[in-house]
Amino acid sequence: MSFYYRRKLRKIGKALLESSEKIELYRGDVLTKDALNEQIELADKVRAASKDRTMELTQVEVLLNQLHEVLVRNGGKIYPLNTGTDYTEMVVMAAIVAGSIRSFFLQPFKIPTNSMWPTYNGMTAEVRSADEPVPSLPVRLLEKIQWTWTYVIPAEATGEIGIPISMQRYGNNQVEYGLRSRQRTLDDGLFGTGIWKGAADKHEIQVGSSLQSVMMPADFGFESVLLKTFFPEEAKLKLPRQDADRWRVVFAKAARDGRIKNGPFGPVLMTGKQATAGQNLLNFDILTGDMLFVDRMSYNFVDPSRGDTFVFRTNNIPGLNDQYGQPSQNYYVKRLAGVPGQKLRVGEQGELFVDGKVVTSPEPMVLNSQRAMDKGYFGYLPEAGGDRYAIPLQQEYTVTPGHYFAMGDNSANSYDSRGWGEVPAQDVVGKPLFILHPFTSHWGPAK
Repeated sequence: MSFYYRRKLRKIGKALLESSEKIELYRGDVLTKDALNEQIELADKVRAASKDRTMELTQVEVLLNQLHEVLVRNGGKIYPLNTGTDYTEMVVMAAIVAGSIRSFFLQPFKIPTNSMWPTYNGMTAEVRSADEPVPSLPVRLLEKIQWTWTYVIPAEATGEIGIPISMQRYGNNQVEYGLRSRQRTLDDGLFGTGIWKGAADKHEIQVGSSLQSVMMPADFGFESVLLKTFFPEEAKLKLPRQDADRWRVVFAKAARDGRIKNGPFGPVLMTGKQATAGQNLLNFDILTGDMLFVDRMSYNFVDPSRGDTFVFRTNNIPGLNDQYGQPSQNYYVKRLAGVPGQKLRVGEQGELFVDGKVVTSPEPMVLNSQRAMDKGYFGYLPEAGGDRYAIPLQQEYTVTPGHYFAMGDNSANSYDSRGWGEVPAQDVVGKPLFILHPFTSHWGPAK
């Protein structure tokens, strides 16, 4: 019996000694010299007693009680432990551990756009016709687990629905049409409270003689919602530039039918669809982008390889500076198309050539080079917009030392090294490791 009791006393002594060390560390500067010395001397005696198996148990108990009484006097809010102190310490330690993991091992990252689709999903839309029933409340509550948000937007006026567009005329009587640019703004904050406002995009739709604003999450492809809602047949076409080419088909047909007009708010594409004030104008769901863990460790021991998907900082990429010259603070995920010294070119059929040969791995790059549209890979394009820092790949380009060439799997909808230049090697963060949310077919080890 004495064996088990002695072991119990040793556990109590260990706990008291740990508390003594905390008090000495956190409160040593506010305690009197005598009070601190008394505590240190008793702690030394308890430490010695825990190792002395010949000491009487009654003597050990006396020492433990004496140390306890001193700790009560010196401990302040540290000793004796209370629920608040214990909980605070637990939270602080958890934060330290989480911060260490994020800094050195794993970092969570959310895919915002569809530049890597279909390998990774950004925000995507499931569109219903305006008069189609919306999911029931229980279904919508379940969908919140998947971070799916239902949007039912009523019309604010009555009349024909039009989509504001831009027009560019050329000297040979050619006209190029495009959708009007979105306007970056702030949302209404958490649950509309005005707290924690985030970036949002404002889009506009003409209804009758009125212009209705529609607020959407920043970087969400709202144009695809308009295409699927008002031009469902064109939205199904499999074309190399996807929605960009589909809108060209819409514009060409509308021009032939006389449905591009100058309205009170500028040129507008008339859809031929009517809206009634108070009734549904748009009816769709937004599905969240993939949330994944990034492996921050591996690239400390091995260099990134061509074909890897990789996450990188963008603050040292001049082509991504804002209009005031301020560096971007975003993290991007792309596929590493070329390492230093490799020669890249995009062929006429959407193939990616590396050092003069069409890529043979990994699978997404192969499928893109084969233009496997039935599997969601529409082929590579040689350019992605941009001007000053753009690196189009109609001609062979050699990746410079200390840099990587990044491209999105969804080439037609990826602004990448073709538009803003190369990625400095020192800004590489890591490679995607595991897709942890939502629970779709992508869940599991990252490709």
